[in-house]
Amino acid sequence: MKAIGKVIISMIFLSFSFPAIAQFSAGTFVGLNFGKLTGDAPSGGYYASNHGINTGVMIDIPVSSKVKLSLQPSYSQEGTKVFYSQGRYVDPIDSIQLRLNYFSLPLMVKVQSLNKHFYAVGGLEAGFLSGYKLTSHEQLLSNQLSVAKFNLAAHFGAGYRIFFGYPVLFIELRYTQGLINLTDEPVDKSYIPRVKTNGMKLLIGIELPLSKQEKQ
Repeated sequence: MKAIGKVIISMIFLSFSFPAIAQFSAGTFVGLNFGKLTGDAPSGGYYASNHGINTGVMIDIPVSSKVKLSLQPSYSQEGTKVFYSQGRYVDPIDSIQLRLNYFSLPLMVKVQSLNKHFYAVGGLEAGFLSGYKLTSHEQLLSNQLSVAKFNLAAHFGAGYRIFFGYPVLFIELRYTQGLINLTDEPVDKSYIPRVKTNGMKLLIGIELPLSKQEKQ
């Protein structure tokens, strides 16, 4: 984990060393997470998608004419629902919901198309758990989970920028996959055994280009 942290810090400092710093852009975004946990499931249960919000700010720093580094401090709600099967001809019961709240620091790489409208995005997100809530039928459960305070996830996605002159509107869709276990509880002793985060993010935001090269 220390090596990953050093790589992230090195990339941040390296991005600020480029002479193109005067061409950076800033912005803000908001959107929805459609996520669930993956991994070991409790006996008789399975994980289903739960939604939450994702909002933050970003600073984009060009490293070439088509490539940018994007630092995106944000607040993100992850989580899952746990359904329990009642038998072959009976609908499963939505019994448990887990909400995980993170302050996160994604460091992304954006690669733009020739017309600067379409772009691909990918990178790593370091998440710091600010709290969680485990409920059943809207009632808080007293069971305390041993949830890791740190999460690391990979992001892959694509976006589209709409130029109105100033500012620029963008829409982005990402797939995220957690890289480390959030819990290490035995399956027979926990509502949420060994799991990782997983899901999709749909984001919309405003980008404020601070250089003439970005305006169209």
